[in-house]
Amino acid sequence: MDWSSVYDNSGEEAGNWEDHGETRSSRNAHRLLHHQASLPLVKQQQTAAQYSPYVAYAFTVNYILGVGSLGIPYAFYRAGLVMGNVMIVLVTLLSYMTVMWVCETVARAREVFVLSFLLDETAALTSFSYSYSSASSTPARSASRRSAAVEFDDFPEVTQLCDRFLGPVGSKMYQVSLLGLMYGGLVGYSQVFVNTFLTQVDHIGDWELSSVHAALVFACIVVPLSCSDLTEQIYVQLTMSVVRFAALLIMIFSAAYAVYGDPYDSGAVLEPTPESAPYLSDYSLVDLSGFGVMFSTGVFSQLFQHSVPGLLAPLGAKNQEKAPAIFGSTLLTTMMFYIALGSVCSLYFGPKLATSVNLNWAEFTWGINESMTLVPLWAKLLSMIVVVFPALDTLSVFPLISVTLGDNMAAVLPKRWTRGGRRSSWKLLCRFGASLPPLVISMFVSDLSVTLQISGLMGIYVAFFAPALLQLQASREISTSNVYSGRFSGVGYVYGVLVFGMMALLVLLYQLVLQIAG
Repeated sequence: MDWSSVYDNSGEEAGNWEDHGETRSSRNAHRLLHHQASLPLVKQQQTAAQYSPYVAYAFTVNYILGVGSLGIPYAFYRAGLVMGNVMIVLVTLLSYMTVMWVCETVARAREVFVLSFLLDETAALTSFSYSYSSASSTPARSASRRSAAVEFDDFPEVTQLCDRFLGPVGSKMYQVSLLGLMYGGLVGYSQVFVNTFLTQVDHIGDWELSSVHAALVFACIVVPLSCSDLTEQIYVQLTMSVVRFAALLIMIFSAAYAVYGDPYDSGAVLEPTPESAPYLSDYSLVDLSGFGVMFSTGVFSQLFQHSVPGLLAPLGAKNQEKAPAIFGSTLLTTMMFYIALGSVCSLYFGPKLATSVNLNWAEFTWGINESMTLVPLWAKLLSMIVVVFPALDTLSVFPLISVTLGDNMAAVLPKRWTRGGRRSSWKLLCRFGASLPPLVISMFVSDLSVTLQISGLMGIYVAFFAPALLQLQASREISTSNVYSGRFSGVGYVYGVLVFGMMALLVLLYQLVLQIAG
């Protein structure tokens, strides 16, 4: 999952969710559900801000592909080749279902708001016809509701949806899980930089460098950026997206080539010779002990449910019906990337696999010569792209996440703390507090797979439980289907995801405790 563009740089979310009641039996509800253009959609009228389905597809792929992809091969190796492929397909299917449930809930939240607006308008007209004395107050209320309608967020964020349909407890659980995911992302990016840095610079003269030194170097760069106001870095992110795809493709094709052409880097137990191709490592088909790491890494790597409203908004009204195809093709694309990368790398590198797979290219010979000194410059350059790019990517992504996390922390502070011009000071302190703990953790914990497991643990609520509960509750209030409804909209699928998610959570917790204790 890529965190570079998941969140806007705002810690506060506003929405108008008052005065919602049972409305399915009203005449206005019937009109609304059949003519959903009753209220102008502010964001959809801003055609300059809209993008095509192809751009939406590209944006969504960029949202998903991130640090999680580096942990996929190790997860495949731990779970076994067959189990790894089955798990990533299953997680992809479940992710598609829950993404579409978020879409349906967004549509139902809009319907509830418009319906509330229409009912208030009707009540105002009725009150005006019976009492002239209330004429001065009723139009004012009507004008207020019109103003609220204009300011209404056409595509409310998932946090707002949880607040509306799941209540305070469900909303708080979602926020805590989301913050845990953000911290997990920060720790993961810190670990990637530290591990990559040490593969390139392990000593300066007689001074041997450690993870503490690498983390301090990283901190000197990202902490000042995290404490400052950043622009959207749109060109930087576009450049990084291109290099990200290039790095993934280099890894996939070079590892596939190495199976038949590189006897020097294989993880095979027996010493391979140029005549013994293919050079396959020992591997298992199914290893239940690797269920936890595979499931959590898969969830983290295919998780973007919290970004769905932001991806829907710029599509425009005419392209909303294409959302299922866009999100389905996006998840299918990333799934194919993961299957190719995980399968070929686990088969070739085997026990040599690093928890962050890019590190396997630090001494990659490309089958040219066993000695790295005789490997040509072009091969070393390709290897450097694979190894160094994730570290460079962290320099742009880490501050964006820290700023967002810090601003979210500042937004929930008691208002009395931020009065009298102290708001900016608290925001700066919160940003510093958001960026520091992951850096400290990366000094002592280098295993990316553990971070992905814990992040995936937090992601189960964000990816499965919250969307399923939203679909269940929202469909009870407004049972009529909408433009996003499809084959998996039924309640049976919702209960199935909840049961599977609970079972997976228990197994993941059990295996994670055993791993940490061992």
